[in-house]
Amino acid sequence: MKAVIYARFSSHNQRDESIDGQVRVCTQFAKQHGMTIVEIYADRALTGKTDARPEFQRMIKDSSKKNFEAVLCYAVDRFARNREDSAIYKSRLKKNGVKVFYATSPLNDTPESILMEAVMEGLAEYYSENLARSIRRGLVENSLECKVIGGTTPLGYRIGKDHRYEIEPVGAKLVQMIYELYADGHTTKEICDTLNGMGVKSSRGAAFNKNSLRVILKNRRYIGEYSAMGNTVPNGVPRIISDELFERVQSRLEIVTRSKGHSKAKEDYLLTTKLFCGHCGQPMIGESGTSKSGTMHYYYKCAGRKRDHSCDKRVEKKDLIESVVVHQVVSRALTDEMIDLVSSRVVELFEKEAADHSLLDSYKERLKEVEKGLKNMLYAIEQGIITATTKERLAALEEEKETLIYNIASEEQSKPIIKKSEIMFWLDSFRHGDVSDPEYRRRVIDALVRRVEVFDNPDGSRTFTFYCYTMPDSFVYTLECSDFALQSPPLRPHPNTFITKYLFGFTVRIEMA
Repeated sequence: MKAVIYARFSSHNQRDESIDGQVRVCTQFAKQHGMTIVEIYADRALTGKTDARPEFQRMIKDSSKKNFEAVLCYAVDRFARNREDSAIYKSRLKKNGVKVFYATSPLNDTPESILMEAVMEGLAEYYSENLARSIRRGLVENSLECKVIGGTTPLGYRIGKDHRYEIEPVGAKLVQMIYELYADGHTTKEICDTLNGMGVKSSRGAAFNKNSLRVILKNRRYIGEYSAMGNTVPNGVPRIISDELFERVQSRLEIVTRSKGHSKAKEDYLLTTKLFCGHCGQPMIGESGTSKSGTMHYYYKCAGRKRDHSCDKRVEKKDLIESVVVHQVVSRALTDEMIDLVSSRVVELFEKEAADHSLLDSYKERLKEVEKGLKNMLYAIEQGIITATTKERLAALEEEKETLIYNIASEEQSKPIIKKSEIMFWLDSFRHGDVSDPEYRRRVIDALVRRVEVFDNPDGSRTFTFYCYTMPDSFVYTLECSDFALQSPPLRPHPNTFITKYLFGFTVRIEMA
């Protein structure tokens, strides 16, 4: 099997050793499983919470060339820390005949492994948020002292030695001019043309445009207000313009905004990437349309029917099919026996994954070498050997030490101990909820639903096939009516009952696939 390696680290404080360690572990995994590595893709200092990663996108694009059949990642969170991105790109890779493997996670195609992967993706997202929360605490402390905590320094300010904003005279005069021109009725285009004609640049070093000008016109720092991390401090920043001028500008901005049309909010289609046409196998895509009465309707349409009319599958009403999916998954897939069985198997897989400390050990070993190098450098300095090269090497070792300490802490936190009771509690939390609540529907679909196929029957009914992370087999649900309404079904049907009567007179027949 031909395979490629995808490696990534997210922090600017990290170094290429992180990439090297991931590649080393993945290469060893490939040898053990008879894979041939044909290329390595690596994104440096880019977070997995977004798909805006050049090498990652190049890998996804290259998968369509059929040059490889597998993607190797060190761990689940290296591929993505966002469950939606993970689902979308794994689906695209699968369409191109490519599987994703994790060198430190013993995952396969069993339902338990699939569920474990879903849990691990959730934990990766949790870890990312937890790390952000730790960083946030430090930023909050700095914000209470009105210190600069990052971001682009606004035009008219510079950062002083005490890490607080101070006025930069040239930029401050430009800000004063911008506010006065706008308050006097000049358009943003006229002001931009004036500034660009003067040859001055924005705070980002670029020419002025409508967007950069609008940011300046709405920035309350110019009236002395410091605001960061939820803390607002009046007079926390040196003032550049008066309150009266600022309010005149805000009044005009509001008038201009009201005169413009507003884009309509996009509907959230929860089954995107999970709902498929049973006739042609293509995904069903979210659509909307307005009826003659002016009512907006939302539904899913087969991609084959939408693009080239190659399929005659009827559309499915969005809210109705999402509700049906949630009802059936919760009532059929989350039995007490299934939760207990799956939780036991997931914990076993977690214990195997947590037992692999190869990357952590390599970090610790390298840290010992760096600390030894630092001691040697300090000894040389004590002996009077002080050169430009000595100082440069000392700084490089100090920086590498900080990076290694960060990597070790990150790796230790990325493999938390998971108890069976925690997995059971997590699964049980999906058993009770209001199907009319969009957030509840989202949780169930994101965490438990792997794939749903829907067929049209000659008699006007539908046949649904559900593939759930908690079920060892698929189930077929046949809704024997042409146009059905829905009320909440019982969450605990009797195990011997195969025909369940619903309030609106239609039935659901359950058959083993």
